[in-house]
Amino acid sequence: MIQRKQSLFLIQVIFLGLSLLFVPCQTIFTKAVATNVYIMPLTNFESTIGHLFAVVLNFIGLILAVLALFLFKKRTLQVKLCYSLITIWLVLIAMMLFCPFVIKTEEIIEIRINYFVVAIGLFSVLASYIAAHFIKKDIALLKSADRIR
Repeated sequence: MIQRKQSLFLIQVIFLGLSLLFVPCQTIFTKAVATNVYIMPLTNFESTIGHLFAVVLNFIGLILAVLALFLFKKRTLQVKLCYSLITIWLVLIAMMLFCPFVIKTEEIIEIRINYFVVAIGLFSVLASYIAAHFIKKDIALLKSADRIR
């Protein structure tokens, strides 16, 4: 049900996860040119295992967000999925901050992190937390309505 508040926040998480595919995470500076590194698999440079793990985590996060959006009748499972989304996004943020996505070679001078990607991750964590909060409010509202009957 799209008209619920938590559904809007889960849609926001989905769009932020999709935008992460198209925003550069790191910039590689060589002697000749600067190259942007995205979450999508690389073609010019050799990826690290951390980069491949970040790709997998992003797609798992997208799948869990879509599942949480459409499992609106199973609210307790929806809350658990939101908490797992929070942990996935926190791990993904840590990986983008501390894990280089390319194997450093002699031609690579410097690798810079794009902090806009970290902001996208933090907004996703916040949106997942707010969605879990509103789902809990729905559960409490339904329990109070069941007591009245």
